[in-house]
Amino acid sequence: MCSEARSGFTQMGIERIGASWLRRALSKTPFPRLDLRWEEIDGHRGRMSAVLVPLFPREEELFLLLVERSDSLKRHPGQVAFPGGAREKLDRGPVETALREFTEETGIPAERVEVVGALREVRVYSSGFTIFPVVGYLSSGVAHGDLSLDGNEVKRVLEVPLKQLERPPRMENPSGGGQDCLFPVYRLDGGATLWGASARIVLDLTRSLRESKGGTGCP
Repeated sequence: MCSEARSGFTQMGIERIGASWLRRALSKTPFPRLDLRWEEIDGHRGRMSAVLVPLFPREEELFLLLVERSDSLKRHPGQVAFPGGAREKLDRGPVETALREFTEETGIPAERVEVVGALREVRVYSSGFTIFPVVGYLSSGVAHGDLSLDGNEVKRVLEVPLKQLERPPRMENPSGGGQDCLFPVYRLDGGATLWGASARIVLDLTRSLRESKGGTGCP
């Protein structure tokens, strides 16, 4: 294993971790095609939804943009999550759903997002949703003035250094039940907790980037 792989992908230097590197890294994963259409998906998977996994550079680091959901929402109030939601009739596929929801929730135009890959779908049995994560890169970064949050859905955004999420998560049962069902849980700086489907998506993302040899210079 080369030194870059041992030290983690976030130690490579931001000049190397950009849209091209991410696209090459995620192309190694056997996950859904970016041109996948909703009509191609087996209807037995439950209600269809998509989220955007937004990455952006800041001060020589790679960050992940998350949202804290409004406390007034009926489903998953107050949880830390990715921008996203259910498919709508005019959405052709997961990419369109993810970008539309991202813009609606954050106010950042979809045109600023370069879609670089996708991750494995996540089934949420408590709600009957299947989530398709779409990975996007905002090369110009994210500034406070870029945001115009939908106050009905989003309480605030969290900008989390990806290196903070490279650490292995704790495996817990957040519902407090028996320990036969354990899920990844990330304790974020500032006291926020990332768990559930969003934590599984983060774990897939970091594993995919770490295990990929695309762009690292490793033999």
